[in-house]
Amino acid sequence: MKKKVADGYYFTEDSGNQIFKYSTWDCIKYMARFSWQNDKWIIPMMVVAGGTYCGVELLWAVFNKYVVDFALAGGTGKNLIVGMLAIITAVMVMKLIYGALDARVCETKFRRCTYIFARKLYEKQMDTDYENLEKPSVKMLFEGAKQSVKGLLEFYYRIEETVGLGVSLVGWTAIICTLSPWLIVIILVPTVAYYYIVKYKIMWFNLHMKKWLNTERKFEYVIRKSADFSSAKDIRLYSMKDWILSVAKKFLDKRLFWYKKQAKEEGINGFFQLLAVAVRDTAAYGFIVWKMAKGDMSAGDFILYFSSVGQISYAFYHIMDHLATFCWLTAMVSRFREFLEVEDKSNRGEGIPLPSGNFDICFERVCYRYAGAESDTIHDLSFTLYAGEKVAIVGNNGAGKTTIVKLLCGIYRRTSGEIYIGGHSIDEYNRDELFKLYATVFQDIHVMPSSITDNIVMSGKADLNSLVYAMEHSGLAEKINEMPDGIDTYLVKSVYDDATDFSGGEMQKLALARALYKQKTYNSRVLLLDEPTAALDPIAEQNMYKEYARFADGKISVFISHRLASTQFCDRIFYLKDGRIEECGTHSELLDAGGEYARVFEIQSRYYRQKEASAKAFGESEVCYE
Repeated sequence: MKKKVADGYYFTEDSGNQIFKYSTWDCIKYMARFSWQNDKWIIPMMVVAGGTYCGVELLWAVFNKYVVDFALAGGTGKNLIVGMLAIITAVMVMKLIYGALDARVCETKFRRCTYIFARKLYEKQMDTDYENLEKPSVKMLFEGAKQSVKGLLEFYYRIEETVGLGVSLVGWTAIICTLSPWLIVIILVPTVAYYYIVKYKIMWFNLHMKKWLNTERKFEYVIRKSADFSSAKDIRLYSMKDWILSVAKKFLDKRLFWYKKQAKEEGINGFFQLLAVAVRDTAAYGFIVWKMAKGDMSAGDFILYFSSVGQISYAFYHIMDHLATFCWLTAMVSRFREFLEVEDKSNRGEGIPLPSGNFDICFERVCYRYAGAESDTIHDLSFTLYAGEKVAIVGNNGAGKTTIVKLLCGIYRRTSGEIYIGGHSIDEYNRDELFKLYATVFQDIHVMPSSITDNIVMSGKADLNSLVYAMEHSGLAEKINEMPDGIDTYLVKSVYDDATDFSGGEMQKLALARALYKQKTYNSRVLLLDEPTAALDPIAEQNMYKEYARFADGKISVFISHRLASTQFCDRIFYLKDGRIEECGTHSELLDAGGEYARVFEIQSRYYRQKEASAKAFGESEVCYE
């Protein structure tokens, strides 16, 4: 079943496949309001530019009539020259005004507004609730909005041209009406038919766009990963080239299928467009010739009306074309607006002050379910993290460890239950202020193609004392001091020739330096470590956790690890299974209890003992497993 919405477009009720949310008029008002807020001169300059453009065309038409009639009437050369110079001077002045305004408006102001649109898009992407970025529906909205930014500049051009054509249309219509109002009808009817023909094509395009947008997103992802330097080793060592190309070809073939359908639709539609134009021109010019043959007009009038028909046909044609195109551009503006309007639930308003002294964090019957999931990932979870306590959360993959950390630091919002920080609901704190409480190190450590200083400080102006403290206590200072440019050395060699790339161990130290810097500058009192040492061997991991523990004194610290032996220094260990705390206690208490924790620990210990025996057999160094 289909339901009609704005501008004659449709959406399928059973699938909810709405083409766009806002009407063309809504989007024009939105663009005009946005332009007025950012530069109040844009709209007046557009109107003046359109008026001068129209004036030039009208004056040339009058000039041609004037010359022919004057010459046939036998006027003097002096009067002819004076009249010609007056009209040419007026035309030149108007052209200069139009040229100056067009360059100023189009090349500067329109592009500035488009830049602001792009900035708003990426600001929203970086600021929106983290959960939104994981939702496929929001990802689709973002991809559509990203493509739409390019079309917003076209929207401005179309508005400017439509304003000019509208002014022009009024002038040419006034001239045509002096001959016969019926001529306007003859021109208008085929032009309106042309409008609906073009609009049908755009409606078809918007109706089917979602069918290829997702394919394009997948294709671009495959191409992007194939060109990613971090994937280069795997592609070569595992001979993945043919497989990647086959996957890319599958998505490309799907897209080409829709390209062929587009080409067929545009071919049929183009035929009817040409037919409408042919009917209009034949009827309009035939009417003028008929009037001339009857002797109802002079030679100058014939030239004026003949050129007027061409100009008014041109104006009608392009206005209708712009109106139809606005329906396509409306979808772009609407997608852009819909992404900006994605709901954010975290508190961005005024919040209560952060706890000034020691505080506890309490989970009270917390549940969390991912968007589209059939069941909760976290089930009715209740526990308290006490001030200065070190807690380890362990368990198999998929048990919910990372989800708890994301709930704890406020980037996930619980489905039900409550989280209290210092006795107050987590929602009572301003989100950005709340983030200052946490110094985090996650498993995936990313660096930006910038200096070491920028990669430690991350945002704002660097505090030199805190930076030196972070480098020295993370173990990075010695490495950095060996570099010619020191802390100004750039990272990511694939971007800068004179940059450097850190090893795995150095990346771990960089992550620790970030956490230490944040602790020092913001007095962050919660340390969250989400499997940051997963790629390290057991000895290196245990040493790294001991290093982290040294800086965790007096702070609430949460350590996540899949290796049970690496967190023996913690005050408590939560063994998580299927989103619930299955067991809780110290390492020794959990081993004595002989439960699931003890069983998994024995399996891991046996594995490392076997590695140790193998290492000894080959004369290698011992491997520590406890």
